[in-house]
Amino acid sequence: MPRDFKSAGTCPKCNAEGLTCRYNHFEKDELCIDSWEHKCADCGYRETTGYRSDDPQELQPEDVSICPYCGRRVAI
Repeated sequence: MPRDFKSAGTCPKCNAEGLTCRYNHFEKDELCIDSWEHKCADCGYRETTGYRSDDPQELQPEDVSICPYCGRRVAI
């Protein structure tokens, strides 16, 4: 399962510089799951979003390789 995480700047809850952006990708047979997480190492603030290939098309973003929180892109 490829994982990619980078510093995402300042936490919106505590203003610490410990916010990270993490991307996870999982594939098994025909199922693909792409997930994004923003998490603060200082206060524990956390936001997550996941996309499954078997979800209805209208629930899918145009590009799952772009973080819905900070807009960074990963290579899939």
